Amino acid sequence: MPPFPRPLESYGDAGTASLVDLLLRRAADEPMNAVATAIFLLAIVHTFLAPRIAALAHRLSERVRTDGREGGPAGAAAGVLRFFGEVEVVFGLWCVPLTIVIALMKGGNAAAEYVSHGVNYTEPLFVVVIMTMAASRPVLDLAEKLVRLAAKLGRETPAAWWLSILTIGPVLGSFITEPAAMTISALLLARQFFRLDPGVRLRYATLGLLFVNVSVGGTLTHFAAPPVLMVAGTWKWDMAFMFSHFGWKAVLGLVLSNALYFAVFWKEFAALKRAAEPAERSETATTVPGWITGVSLAFIAWTVFTVHYAPL
Repeated sequence: MPPFPRPLESYGDAGTASLVDLLLRRAADEPMNAVATAIFLLAIVHTFLAPRIAALAHRLSERVRTDGREGGPAGAAAGVLRFFGEVEVVFGLWCVPLTIVIALMKGGNAAAEYVSHGVNYTEPLFVVVIMTMAASRPVLDLAEKLVRLAAKLGRETPAAWWLSILTIGPVLGSFITEPAAMTISALLLARQFFRLDPGVRLRYATLGLLFVNVSVGGTLTHFAAPPVLMVAGTWKWDMAFMFSHFGWKAVLGLVLSNALYFAVFWKEFAALKRAAEPAERSETATTVPGWITGVSLAFIAWTVFTVHYAPL
């Protein structure tokens, strides 16, 4: 049985003049290329349509609730639309028709072999596991305590929390990975800042700044940020090299960016300060024992250490 997907050199089109000619020739040589590309484009279209599908699901759910027909076909349709409106499931959803098409065109064995051995799931599995652990209460409570120490310098005002989270949170990405830092920073912002209902411009500015800060906050070390991790071994980058060439610049960029945004929105921060109230705590909230926090951190360290070995 010929290998699937075909090796690129098997097409013999290295000297093809244009990209369009290259794609057309490969589609003619291997029709599966055209079908897979079409499925991929449909997945992209679905991604951009997901918010509209979610809005449609919400309107249908409201109508069903008003009419008292939750258990009928309309209620089921609203649930299906709600599922299709979740952007997180889009590409996983379109993998189903892709697998079916591979089985129909190349055979069931080829489809099973491709899904089982042709695709590397190490990176997505790592992201899911590390984000799940970062969202656990022991890790989140510890992160909040660390950030609170900085926020106390500004009397724990909304602005102090905002600055502390957007500075310290992204830098954590250099030690517990960027996905974990993003999870912790986002949850702390929700708990300490977004609950105060800031203006729309400030909300979007905060999210954009968080994305940018986290994307560069993992450059203090050579083992946490996936883009750095992929080349650090080959290019002989160690922690000293990372900090001297990238790390201090990233921290400086974080501080300057946060200061600039703060200067732009200082009036809104002042208004939030007047409206701020202590964050709500669960009625059953208790202190997490130190040994449980230690075990959670040990699992995170193990996951980072074994990043290339999914079974471990």
